This record gives sequence, C-alpha cells and structure tokens, in this order.
Amino acid sequence: MNDYYISRYAYFFISSKEEFLGYSSRSNAFLKLGCDLYAYLSEIQKTKSPFDWEDDNILGLLKKYKFLVEEGGDDDFLLKHQFEQDTVTYHPISLGLIIAPTLSCNFDCQYCFETGKRASRMEDGIINQLVPFIKKHKYVQNLHLTWYGGEPLLCLDVIKKILLKISSELPNYPIKYHSIVTNGYYFNQEVIDLFKEFPLNAIQITLDGKKERHDSIRKLKKTGQGSYDRIISNIDNILKELPETEVHIRVNIEKTNLRDFDELYHELTHRWNNKNLSVYPGFLRIDDETGKAMSCDAIDRWQAMRLNFEWSKKGMVDTSIYPKRTTSMGCCATVINSYIIGPKGEIYKCWNDVSDDKRVIAYINEDRFVNSKLFYRYVVGSKWYHNTECIKCFFLPICQGTCAYYRLKNRYEGGKYNLCQCLQRGPDLLNECLEYWYESRSDK
Repeated sequence: MNDYYISRYAYFFISSKEEFLGYSSRSNAFLKLGCDLYAYLSEIQKTKSPFDWEDDNILGLLKKYKFLVEEGGDDDFLLKHQFEQDTVTYHPISLGLIIAPTLSCNFDCQYCFETGKRASRMEDGIINQLVPFIKKHKYVQNLHLTWYGGEPLLCLDVIKKILLKISSELPNYPIKYHSIVTNGYYFNQEVIDLFKEFPLNAIQITLDGKKERHDSIRKLKKTGQGSYDRIISNIDNILKELPETEVHIRVNIEKTNLRDFDELYHELTHRWNNKNLSVYPGFLRIDDETGKAMSCDAIDRWQAMRLNFEWSKKGMVDTSIYPKRTTSMGCCATVINSYIIGPKGEIYKCWNDVSDDKRVIAYINEDRFVNSKLFYRYVVGSKWYHNTECIKCFFLPICQGTCAYYRLKNRYEGGKYNLCQCLQRGPDLLNECLEYWYESRSDK
C-alpha cells in the first residue's frame, strides 16, 4: 500500500463553536473532524509523517477531498494547474479587444491614471484597419469587445462606425461579450438607442462616494460643475431602457471615505432594487513617488480584505475572499489573443499602459512587434509558476492570481508591491472567513 501525506493545501482549525474543521484549498471542501482525528492530522502535518490511521473509510474520505496525497501528488497537481492556465492563455477561439476611441475625458479627476496622457481621437484610417487586423486571427470564432478611454462616449460616432463595420464585414465573428467602461455622464438617449441595436452585456460606471464628495472630485473639466445628479438620472434610464444589460457601479474608496460605501450601497440598491445592478467597492491604487510601491494614502491589501469581509457578512459584497476553486488565472495582459487598441492604432497588453509610448507592443497595421520583450514578459514572465512563493503557497488553488502589471514591476523593475493573499498575515481572519463560509453552506 502506498504511503499518504497531508497535502500542502490542507488546513485544520478549531471554529468559534469549538468544532474541529479541515479545509482543502485544492478540492475547496470542508470536513468536520472528531477531536482525536483532528489532533492526529495536525500532528502528522507538522512532522510530515505518513498517514497511519486504521480506518479505511476515513482514509478514503481524506483521499477523496485531497487532504491526503501520495508523495509527489501536490507537485503533479501543480503541473495540471499550470496546464489549465496555459490552455486559457493560448486559446485561439476568442479575440478580446478593448478599444479606446479617445484618450480625452470630460472630467478632471486628480487621481486619474490617465492624467497627463495625450489627448487623441481615432480617425477613419485606423477604423478601417480594424477589420483586417481582426481577420489576421484566422482561428477566431467570436469577439469580446469592450469600449474604454478616456471617456469613450466622447466619440460615439467612432463606436458606431466600428460596430457597423464589424456587423457588415465580419459576419463570422459574432460579438459574444460586449461591454463599456464609462463615467456615465454622456449616456443619453442617442447612446441607449445605439446599444439597443448592438446590445451590451455590461456597463461599468464609477462614483466617487456620496454626492458631495463625488461632485468635488468628478467635476466637468470646462465648467467645474458636479456630475452626480446627471449620472444617477442616466442610470435610471439605462435600467429602464436596457433591461437585459448588467450595470456595475464601482464606488471608489480610499482612506478618507472608507464609510461612504455602506451608506451609498443602501441608497442605490434601495433606489433601483434591480437584479441587473451591482454596487461594489473599488480600492484606489495610489503609487508612491518611486513608482515601486503603494503610497501611504492607499488602502493596503490587509485593510481592504477586512473591509470586504465585513461588507460581505452584511450581504453587500460578493467578495473573492471566500474560497472559489480557480481553473485559470489571467487577464488581458496574460492572454495571447487579447489586446487594448488605442486611438492611433497602437496596441497594449495592459490597461495601465495606455498612452505610454514605451509600453506599446505593436500597431494594428504592422505585422511585427515594436516591443516583443514586454509582450513575452506579460504573457509568459508574469505567470505564478515562475514564483517560488506561489508554488509553495496554500492559497494557490483559490487565488485569482496577482496583477500581471505589478508582478512585472516587482520582477523586472525593482518593485516592492505586496501582491499576495492578505490572509497569510492573519490566521485569525482566515479562520473567521472559512468558518463563515462553512456555516453558510447548504450542504454541510
């Protein structure tokens, strides 16, 4: 008979109700244990001794839910996990395009990561090159299309031209997923009519807290007037006239408005009470002067984790701090068939790179890279399996993956960003999260 050992993805703890529990991040399963078995498993986990409990039923259960593995079993799992991610990374069927028809904006938000980036507008010459660019991807069967900026609705005519071109010239490239990131100010009836013709799956609109704070930050660039009331009115119309479209309202949070979210969440969900509406916190990323770490003004990951947990217990946030088995990790930056296209036809791999000439990887009208090094760093070099800490980490099977942009900062540019699960720092919070999730399971 083969020897079995406690998996590195097994975790044992005593709940506040003095229940002896085990959790496997690999199987995403809980087991309620007897006192003696709990003590025994905890002991052989410390000593790394083989399992030797004479009860075949218990052995079978622990094997089934991956608390016990054969020697080398966790390493084999890592290979499978790497394969699953690489399958997503190099999958040729879908083409993801995030198109910024302009980098201009009608707001003047002081923290905006687009601040200082050049203003420009996508001209017909670039629009006409989009179809040939898409056709180069000969294995593609569908498109994932997102409008971005700047404020994309400043160039509604450009959006309309592109959508008409795709529908008329690319009938074999259906838009499988269609979304827009907008400040919401120009989402008028003309916009609604366009997206009735070309339906959106999702709209993201950002608020900067309650009305007074929002209006002090999201002011119109030309007049200095606030924008809150008009955005709220526009959302009223969106929910009424685009009933199949999800509306995601991001509420920007930093240290000075931590408690805004509670009040605004209840205000907005009471106003609309719509199944397609979600309101969620967006913790602002504020880099320090070196560009190698987060500023002291930013909410650190530990504080964000605690806030998310408290809001989740109130039913306000469906947060990822609760276990969810991931079979793939990645974003536009790490998937080979996904690009951000700027108004000059320039191509980027990450949203954060938009308008930085040094971060352009190619142009849609050229069959060559202008920065192949950055492309390969994003698609290959940012992967978790190049990081020894990730390989050894208990959280790996339930980790959504760290941000590729900041991982490259750390790996290649001397960055010191904390990218890892904050629960590593606080076993008490980990126990609290796991217990809450265990108690909420309907099948326990």
